[in-house]
Parts: sequence; structure tokens; C-alpha cells
Amino acid sequence: MHNFPVIVLDFETTGLSPQHGDRAIEIGAVRIENNTVTARFQSLMNPGFRISSFIESYTGITNSMVAAAPPCGEVMEQFAAFIGAHPLVAHNASFDRRFLDAELRFIGRSRTASMACSMLAARR
Repeated sequence: MHNFPVIVLDFETTGLSPQHGDRAIEIGAVRIENNTVTARFQSLMNPGFRISSFIESYTGITNSMVAAAPPCGEVMEQFAAFIGAHPLVAHNASFDRRFLDAELRFIGRSRTASMACSMLAARR
């Protein structure tokens, strides 16, 4: 087992596709080093538009919650600093990767780290 830091992350979003205008509304992540959580990051994000009642029901995140949250760009600047160049892990990583990459593009950044999928690993 390697002991280098790994970031495990999860997004909540307004829908399934950043290519169709969906945005992130929450990001949660932990940094794991030597099998121990050494840092946490969590923030709601204001996408700049109302979220659907379906998404409110599905995620438990309401329009009033995101209205009081910082804008996506502000949160993503902080999150980019949190993840640095550490390897990333997500469950169903193809989904989270699309949103991570899209939100980073909005702030003129790009992902530099590799991203592994725990769902694919569990199926092996």
C-alpha cells in the first residue's frame, strides 16, 4: 500500500451534463494519507440559477441553501488549492470528472492529477 496523499471527492449537481448547462451545487472531499483522513473540504456552491424541484428532492439541497452559498468559481478556486496535484478518486468517476473539469474550466484552470474510479475497482 502506498502512503501518498489521495483525494476522494463527490459532487452534487443540477443535472447530469455540464455540456448541457448543468453545474455543481456541492463538493465534498477528504485527503487520505497513511490510511487516515488528514483534511476535509465541503462547500455548497451557487450555480447562478434555480435548481429543479427534482434535484432539491434528490439531493436535499434547496434553492435557499444555494442562494446563500458562495459562487461556483469562488469555491472551485479553494478546491483547486485543496486538491493540488494529488491523485483523485471518485465513485462513478466519469460523472465527477466531467463536472470537475467543467468547473475548473470556468475559472481558467485544468485538472493535473489522474482520477481513479472506485466503482470500476469494486467490479473487478
